[in-house]
Amino acid sequence: MLFFGTVKMKSQPRRSFNETALCSPRNLSLTWRNISYTVTRRKNGGYIMDLVRGRHMEDVQLLHGVSGVVKSGTLMAILGPSGAGKTTLLATISRRLKGEASGEVLLNDKPVDNHLMARISGFVPQEDLSVETLTVQEHMEFMARMRMDRRFRTPSRHQRIENLLSDLGLTESRLSKLLTLSGGERKRVSLAVQLLTEPSILFCDEPTTGLDSYSALVVVRTLRDVAARGRVVVCSLHQPASGLLELFHEVLLLASGKVAFQGSSMDATSFFASLGLHCPPTFNNAEFFVSQLSLTRGSEAESTKKVNWICEEFKGSEYGKRIKRAIDRSSNGDPDDWAPHPVFAEGVQPVSDFKKIRALTQLEWLTWRSYVDYRRNWSVILLRFFLYMCIGVLLATPYIDVAENIDQNGIQNMQGLMYLVVTETAFTFNYAVFYTFPKELPLLLRDMASGLYYPAPYYLSKIAVLVPGSIIQPFLYAALIYSIAGLKGGVVGFIYFAIPVVLCATSASALGCLMSASFKSIDTASLLSVPIDFLMLIFSGIYLHLGNLPPRISWLKYISQFYYSTEAVSLTQWREYDHINCPPDPEEPCISSGDGVLEKYGFVAGNYSMDLVGLVAIFTLGHFAGFLAIRYRSTKEPVY
Repeated sequence: MLFFGTVKMKSQPRRSFNETALCSPRNLSLTWRNISYTVTRRKNGGYIMDLVRGRHMEDVQLLHGVSGVVKSGTLMAILGPSGAGKTTLLATISRRLKGEASGEVLLNDKPVDNHLMARISGFVPQEDLSVETLTVQEHMEFMARMRMDRRFRTPSRHQRIENLLSDLGLTESRLSKLLTLSGGERKRVSLAVQLLTEPSILFCDEPTTGLDSYSALVVVRTLRDVAARGRVVVCSLHQPASGLLELFHEVLLLASGKVAFQGSSMDATSFFASLGLHCPPTFNNAEFFVSQLSLTRGSEAESTKKVNWICEEFKGSEYGKRIKRAIDRSSNGDPDDWAPHPVFAEGVQPVSDFKKIRALTQLEWLTWRSYVDYRRNWSVILLRFFLYMCIGVLLATPYIDVAENIDQNGIQNMQGLMYLVVTETAFTFNYAVFYTFPKELPLLLRDMASGLYYPAPYYLSKIAVLVPGSIIQPFLYAALIYSIAGLKGGVVGFIYFAIPVVLCATSASALGCLMSASFKSIDTASLLSVPIDFLMLIFSGIYLHLGNLPPRISWLKYISQFYYSTEAVSLTQWREYDHINCPPDPEEPCISSGDGVLEKYGFVAGNYSMDLVGLVAIFTLGHFAGFLAIRYRSTKEPVY
């Protein structure tokens, strides 16, 4: 068995590649033999009854023993109707598929695993994913830093970027943000990123989808130029424009996961004509091929019979026999034909060798990218900060000079203020980060699957950008509350008051990151977070006397940020009161000092340092659990 990534391929024992003697990029032969792929998915309809009977899932075979071959200097199109298996085949032979498949993929008669394929190939996905606030130049610089060898000096790296932008007609767009680019420009930027490392094999998933005919023509001509430099270029296509198919050297037609033809487009026309299927003058060849291989609704049985007939006829035709001989020759090639030349240009770093790029370098540039994205969303940040401060003003106004004359009625006012300061900060910073990872998860999975960077530098870069805001904003918020309410303690007292407010914000942000990293949608994260927050809120000291909790639940307060924060800010104020006036009536209950107030709520006067340690522990454990969630999802969730 040959394993690559999480895809398992059956193969006969063969010699493996020696990476010190890789074949020349101009002498490559990529072969795939008997590729089959099956997925398990939910049945349509009758879900409840099938669930009861244990039959709600079914196996669906997407590829049926697909074989093919492509050589250096060739631009190949994989064409077929929707559901034919084009993207599945492309992801399988490029070793980007997460799943289980059978068959073998060979490079010059040698099995190629996911590590080697990543070293020598690039993959342009159908949906371009990127941080859209970056400019083209910034995006290219970031990708060059991540993908290219650090020994590649800055002037040479800049020159390589300049050449690629010039060759792909992107020079005038270099300072434009990615979100402002047209579809054709986005495709060319994606192509430029993959060409940074001069891959010997380039895979493109539907590079013309969503483009007008001119933009599609520009992209395909660019791909043809890449192939002309001795590279292998394989693309999946969906409804190519008229005349576009003629630019491809070869076409591989798929129908229901089976090979219906491989060869030039002219040979494909001749093959279909030999079967009595003639392309009408008003049809372009691509539309005709797809229409003949599609399953017609209402007559699936006849369409399936026709598709199977075309596939069988191809196997017995001169075209099918020619491809079979080419596959056999490739699978039994002479290893002496290999040239011991490196696949990559000097100084260019293969993508999967990202481990050689220092983790600190990854952290530096990931932090830079996050910071640029954060800074260019300044209007949202300022609006959020403005609302936070406005809430602080509204919250503190009823408590103006609350600390001046504390009596028995003022105790409740003061403690209510302490509670509101903590809860508003915790909820604000907890929910503010919920969107962080669901928004970036597709990009994250794509980059990590391509070996662009580790999960750890990525997660640390997000913390590095979030933490300054969760320190500065609550510090200013605490200063606002402290001055309006006229709290006691002076400058030193304010510092003691602000520290737990800041730590409350940072710990709440950590818990928000954990929820964000654990779920795909913000709605799901919010739904689960609400009951957890209310459970933790019970232990803030307002709703329960913390000193008299039953042993079975008393431990819960130690995992509540509301407990630590409320106790800490309360300690900073009540230790300032040695005496509180009692009512004239000696029969009325009286709390005569700040220590008495603390005792009433179950707080301990010497717990200030422990509270800070507890908040730091929640911050640390929350982010660590969030990182584990990101790392787990980056290895388990499918990308293609």
